[in-house]
Amino acid sequence: MSPEPTVEQLIQAAHERAASGDPLDLLDAVLAVTGDLAGRTDAAVDQVVRQARDAGYSWTVIGERLGVSRQAARQRYADRVARTSATVGLIRGRDVQAAVATALAAAEADHLAEAGTEHLLLGLLTDGVAAATMEQLGITRDKIRDASHRLFDYPTQPAGAGRPDFSAEAQAALHDAEQLATERTPTCAPVVVRTPQLLAVIATNPGSRARRVLNDLGVDVADIKRRLHCYINVPRTVFGRRTRHKRRPEEPSARCSFCGEPGNDERRLVAGPDVWICADCVTLCGEILAQPAGAGSA
Repeated sequence: MSPEPTVEQLIQAAHERAASGDPLDLLDAVLAVTGDLAGRTDAAVDQVVRQARDAGYSWTVIGERLGVSRQAARQRYADRVARTSATVGLIRGRDVQAAVATALAAAEADHLAEAGTEHLLLGLLTDGVAAATMEQLGITRDKIRDASHRLFDYPTQPAGAGRPDFSAEAQAALHDAEQLATERTPTCAPVVVRTPQLLAVIATNPGSRARRVLNDLGVDVADIKRRLHCYINVPRTVFGRRTRHKRRPEEPSARCSFCGEPGNDERRLVAGPDVWICADCVTLCGEILAQPAGAGSA
């Protein structure tokens, strides 16, 4: 088992992830590093607690091992165990599978033993909604490669035999994308993680290597969030709907079911069965569907 990282190692890892030498950038990076560690620790405890519950142990027994009461154990872990159980049957969409394969191949081409989030960012240009979104923002594979080689030290010789694995940061990003997909998928539907969730996770992590690449390219992360909003902002309810009350599109309280913006004279809504889509989201969907199949794979 690997020893617990020292304070010096954590700070060194933060320096490697920081966008600059500014103390505030270093603060963002150290929060991201420690957050990754805490997230993996919580995920490990959640999974083992789920295994204990599956084995028939009561919350009283589990609470004793955790050093808390039965009620405290149940309140803290019941929902998290349920989410962990849901991710067991999680499916990675073909677009994410293609992105993962491309990321590993790119890390191998860079003579690295590990693929980072900058390689995931490059892989996301392979196919899917994330590829279309990034292309609309002028992000290309060549730009990502150039920025990555400016920002990070890559070896000139192969790191060793065998295919690269994902770095801890990249593994945490894939896990967080799966969690996001779980939280935003209606309970009646299978949980499928796709490229919008993965792009949202790595782009909004202030200390990630992918975020540093995007910053170097002058990409507005808020623009990425806005474009992905309608693909990931679906509440986890029985039917994935925002409300059970039917309203007419012309009512002021009616909102687009994808981006959440209210309807008005400038933002007209198209009505469906208790669901609406605004003109902006229709336009974005049209742009994506107009892309030829496999356009992002060049």
